[in-house]
Amino acid sequence: MMGYASKDDIDDLYGTDLLVRIADYDRDGVPDPLVVQRGLDGADEICDAYLSSQYTVPVVPTPGIVKNCAIDIAVYKIALGRTGRTDEMRVRYEDALAILEKISTGKVGLGLPPVTTTGTDANGNPVTTTTNPNVTRGGRSFDSRRA
Repeated sequence: MMGYASKDDIDDLYGTDLLVRIADYDRDGVPDPLVVQRGLDGADEICDAYLSSQYTVPVVPTPGIVKNCAIDIAVYKIALGRTGRTDEMRVRYEDALAILEKISTGKVGLGLPPVTTTGTDANGNPVTTTTNPNVTRGGRSFDSRRA
């Protein structure tokens, strides 16, 4: 499975220097790929745990808010036990968990686009169905209106 975030996503958001500081365990000036991957995998597990209460996981395509949460969680997990961990990393990690909590309770939606399929009914008449395959239960769509 492709993860919610990648090493390149971390580089794009925070720069390569951050990953060198927190993931270069062998001190060769390059982030250790296994260390980075463990952090990304851990972030995916946390995201899936929260998202699975409202959505089929993995959520595809990955919404930007989920990718950003995964990046901040991965950075925090990668920095575990390293002197490079900062208060900002902790705050971003806690903020990511708070966002995921809101998504898991339906207070924040992911705004995923519906999927339209065309087929035929039992009588051979054309039928168009619009669904969101990621949603598993509850919540209101953007099209629902209060009575």
